Amino acid sequence: IFVWIPNSNAFAEMTLEKSIFDNTQPFHLKILEAIPENGKIQIGPENAENTIIEFMDYFCGYCKKIHPELIELAERRDDTRVVFLQHPILSQSSEVIAAMVVAANIQGKGNEFHNALFEISGSLNQEKLNKIIDDLDINKNKLMIDIGRDEIKNIVKLSSFLAMGSGSRGTPALFINEEFLGGYVPVNQFEKFLK
Repeated sequence: IFVWIPNSNAFAEMTLEKSIFDNTQPFHLKILEAIPENGKIQIGPENAENTIIEFMDYFCGYCKKIHPELIELAERRDDTRVVFLQHPILSQSSEVIAAMVVAANIQGKGNEFHNALFEISGSLNQEKLNKIIDDLDINKNKLMIDIGRDEIKNIVKLSSFLAMGSGSRGTPALFINEEFLGGYVPVNQFEKFLK
């Protein structure tokens, strides 16, 4: 079957057998398989025994709160990776920033840009955004061109589509291996789900 991504020209090809009936791969790993590499921000080893996925929005206060906890967890445990996926639901600005992070990923600066956005004190404004872009030596002209490309917009839409299909009604939405948690939960309360 083909799955249409709302408000875009993108289609994700899936088979019912693989996406629903094939139990050889857990659902959360199927999500990661569906998202192009430029749509993922990851910390921790690719072959980690544990995978945490966070669907997030850069304007979400609880996403900002859990971010350092997730980074600390991935740095402390070499058997755990954290993958951050876009789910810009709070505003039009959320969609623009999500596209900017995906575009920065194409320049090899996605992780740094992602972390810098969550490390900003106070609210995000144009001046702070420009400073991050300059400090990280991101090619601003290329970034602005890339955020308008259909490929970038469709990656963000696909990520949000998968978040909603997984049961996310807000952010943060987390998979801790195969356990789904909607909303903020302190890391020390869900670490028990790790192997």
